Amino acid sequence: APNYDLAVLHTSTPSFASDVRVVKSLKAANPGLKVGFVEAKIAVEPRASLESSPAIDFVAGNEFDFIIKEVAQDRDWNTIAGLSYRDAAGAIRHNPPRAILENMDELPFVTPVYKRDLTIENYFIGYLKHPYISLYTGRGCKSRCTFCLWPQTVGGHRYRTRSVGNVMEEIRWAKDAFPYVKEFFFDDDTF
Repeated sequence: APNYDLAVLHTSTPSFASDVRVVKSLKAANPGLKVGFVEAKIAVEPRASLESSPAIDFVAGNEFDFIIKEVAQDRDWNTIAGLSYRDAAGAIRHNPPRAILENMDELPFVTPVYKRDLTIENYFIGYLKHPYISLYTGRGCKSRCTFCLWPQTVGGHRYRTRSVGNVMEEIRWAKDAFPYVKEFFFDDDTF
C-alpha cells in the first residue's frame, strides 16, 4: 500500500470542472492526498487535464484499472505504463502507453467488489428490474458510430470478450452472493 492516501475519480468532459473543485476540497481537508482521474477525457487529453489544476497528481489512460492497481501498490510512477503524472518538481511526465488487454479473463470479477462495497438495493435504473446487477463482459467495439466516444477513446475498435466459462463462473458466484437480485444486466455495447 502507498504511504499516502489515494483518491481516484471517474470524470468526463461535462463534469470535469466540478470534479476538479471536489479534488481541491479533498486536498484542503487532506493535504497529503494523491488524486488521479480516469476515463475517456483523460485518455484523450492527459496533458490538458493535468495542466488544468495542480490538484490533479496523475491521470490514467487506457486499461486504467491496471494502472490504478499499480499506483495503489505503490509502484514507482515513472514505471507505470499508461500513467501521466506530475513529478516531485511539478513537471508533467507521460509514460509509454499501456498495452491493450487481450486476455479479458485476466480481469477480476467485479461482483465481489459490489458485495463488499455497495448496497445494491440503493441503485435504480427505470428500465431494469430492481434490484439488479450490471457488469461488462467485453471491451471495445467494431462499429464506427459517429455519436459514440468509447471505441475512439478508451475501448478501441476490436471487440475483446471474456470467455463464456469465465462469465458463467461470475454469474454463478453472483447468484449465490445476491439471491434477491432480479436481473443481471450485461452492459456491453455489442453483447
